[in-house]
Amino acid sequence: MRVRLLSIYLMALAVGFWIARVQADDALADASRTTARDLSEKLTELPEVFRKSVPESLDDLRAMQSHVKQLMPQLSAATVAVRVGPAHGSGVIISSEGLIMTAGHVSGRPGKVVEITLSDGQQVSGITLGRNKPLDSGLIRISGSRTDWPHCPRSALDASKPALGDWCIAMGHPGGFQKGRSAPVRLGRIALLGPSLIQTDCELVGGDSGGPLFNMRGEVIAINSRIGQPLEFNYHVPTAIYHKDWDQLVQSEDVKGHSGALLGLTGTADSLGLRVTKVYENEPAALAGIRIDDILVTLNAKRVTQMNELIERVGEHMPGDVVTLELLRKGERIELEVELDMRWD
Repeated sequence: MRVRLLSIYLMALAVGFWIARVQADDALADASRTTARDLSEKLTELPEVFRKSVPESLDDLRAMQSHVKQLMPQLSAATVAVRVGPAHGSGVIISSEGLIMTAGHVSGRPGKVVEITLSDGQQVSGITLGRNKPLDSGLIRISGSRTDWPHCPRSALDASKPALGDWCIAMGHPGGFQKGRSAPVRLGRIALLGPSLIQTDCELVGGDSGGPLFNMRGEVIAINSRIGQPLEFNYHVPTAIYHKDWDQLVQSEDVKGHSGALLGLTGTADSLGLRVTKVYENEPAALAGIRIDDILVTLNAKRVTQMNELIERVGEHMPGDVVTLELLRKGERIELEVELDMRWD
């Protein structure tokens, strides 16, 4: 279920616009001396405003601003710019040994050398580790033997689980690292939760991909994945995906899997393609006008003849992607564009 209450959205946007101007540059020098554990211990108790459905007063807004300012030194120090060849993205350091969580499309295949720019402008090199391409998760390790990198903790599986309506902070380096500009801060709320995707109203732009989504305790709860339409509804890969694949990611493996995207039909093999036998109500196939006995020939120009092929083809795309289906309907060839949804099981 989506949290789209207008009053909540407008208030969140106003607060985000205000707090986005908070600069943490003066405090970044102290961040390397503040451990992630220290941060979590200090912020166990959140201001009461974060338990309200909406801020109710100017004092509430001031409490929010004060809390975000308290978080900024550590969050900014851990948020890095990532450059892989000509492409720019972002990431977040989540261990003192220099492990960086980022998006799979930012890190790319394992074993690539990357350039990492820290919050103070220092540049270091790193190596891409594993990724889950369908789910868009990836890991990078900073090269060298340093073991005191500023970092923020990733949220645990059994605690700090995000919930609909939770306040959150998205960060990144849009357009790449810019001297004199700390990572911009976008405050918002969680609008949609799924097993492989979180949607928020934190506005993202190009270059934010791979950057962190924090809860209000300063824990990484997700990684920026894709910019939505409109821009204030964007997609993030939850840390649960990283937990699930952690051993493979650290060992630089290319993890195989399904993206969690949903089309919403079943079918049986036919000499001409896949004959549709069921269309699920209110799911993408039904909303696009697909009917029982239509024959699905291709999905994005890739041939489909069996149900397992369709599942594989759909899993190559992310929820929210628009795909083109070629169908035969009573001998007539037609094309439909379908926006994929998310599986909830």
